[in-house]
Amino acid sequence: MASVSARRRAYEIIEPGIKRDRPALWFERASILIILASVAVAVASTVEGLDLGILRDLYAGEFAFGLFFLGEYAARLWTAPEHPVFGGENGRGVAAFMLSPLMLLDAAGLVPLFLLVVRPHALAPILIFQVLRFFRLARYSPALATVGRVLSSEWRPLMAAGLIGLGLLLVAATGMYLIEHDVQPVNFGSIPAAMYWAVVTVVTVGYGDVVPITPLGKLFTGFVMLGGLVFFALPVAIIATGFLAEIRRRDFIVNYGMVARVPAFAGLDGAALAELVSLLRARKFPPNTIIIRKGEEGDSMYFIATGEVEVVLPHQTVILEEGDFFGEVAVLGRVKRTATVIARRTCELLVLDAADVIKFMEQNPRVETALRAAMNARQPAQQSTPA
Repeated sequence: MASVSARRRAYEIIEPGIKRDRPALWFERASILIILASVAVAVASTVEGLDLGILRDLYAGEFAFGLFFLGEYAARLWTAPEHPVFGGENGRGVAAFMLSPLMLLDAAGLVPLFLLVVRPHALAPILIFQVLRFFRLARYSPALATVGRVLSSEWRPLMAAGLIGLGLLLVAATGMYLIEHDVQPVNFGSIPAAMYWAVVTVVTVGYGDVVPITPLGKLFTGFVMLGGLVFFALPVAIIATGFLAEIRRRDFIVNYGMVARVPAFAGLDGAALAELVSLLRARKFPPNTIIIRKGEEGDSMYFIATGEVEVVLPHQTVILEEGDFFGEVAVLGRVKRTATVIARRTCELLVLDAADVIKFMEQNPRVETALRAAMNARQPAQQSTPA
């Protein structure tokens, strides 16, 4: 087994998702707890009337958190050459790594530590940067990271929606100024004064402290509220579409990587693999789960991306591992399942429906040859072959 350098090992520990061993998991959990604790300390420090001793403890805790974040930041800079995007000869470099969004958040999290040293009475800036640390959880939360990617990819349509919203506010404030400024000069005496009413009306809050009193003003208010409802549907639709695209992109990448590990698909070009990925469904089975039963209709076949399954035959059992497949006999022979298959360990399987199997084999004879050769090789060994 090849030795791993200290820097590589450190990178595997501090970078989430690289290696899910015990040190990496402990570091991830500790980092999450420290981030949450630092934010809790920031919130607690704003409570009035705290005892001086408690304030000192909060100060000491913040200083300790800052030292931890400083050490983590230094470790990430040290391990940057191991990063697949920023490291190596063809990487973007350490400077680009430091300017990446997550590293900028890490740097912002260090500001309270330095302010406590040089300007301990700058409470407002310290508090702001303490609270910003909460968003460092995006590194450990796929959901928050997905939100960030969606907002980043959809910023142009969201900016366009924002401009539409500003236009709606301007039209609403201008209209109400023209209608009500004579009868309510205090509330609607100018367009800037009417803008407050426009904001609370467009967002349909309606505090009731500033309301129109003329019939035309009330009618105009109704149209503004309807316009606000229509406007807010626009960014919601944009973000929802972005989430759907991001989920499809993630599933494609995951399935593509799983398909590439199956020997039966070795040699397929990128277009054929992409087509196959669009047909596959990824499924995960826990240990001791029955995947298929003997005697069932053979409506799909399975490819093992990770894990191990046990094929229960009348007189023996067969173990299939990563890269193997099963279910081809029932699909290609158009017969019922001839064996029961049970997951021995947690398995990630790629499922291909029977109709898609036949169609894909017609377009890719190499895959058909590989599948039929494997099926024919299994048949002489046992009358009842793997399902």
